[in-house]
Amino acid sequence: MRRLLSALLAVVLTVPVFLVLTRIDAIPGWLYSERGYAVLDPLFRMFGAVGVEGHEDVVAGVLLVASFVVAAAIVRGGSVVWRIARRSGR
Repeated sequence: MRRLLSALLAVVLTVPVFLVLTRIDAIPGWLYSERGYAVLDPLFRMFGAVGVEGHEDVVAGVLLVASFVVAAAIVRGGSVVWRIARRSGR
């Protein structure tokens, strides 16, 4: 039950984390630079992304996956802090 709740909370937090990540100018700036395109080139080829619109979809997907990973880390860290606080309060 805890894992299901943690996964659900991570999914819910993905969109707010995505919005925060896209507000950090360095991340989208790097993803849309030549270096970012060089790093993402295997993904572009794997998904058959052609043109700007195809690349946009891949970049958005990368940002969503990164947002989910960050949200899952936040949930995991929060649960650890919660357990430590409950133990020390007894």
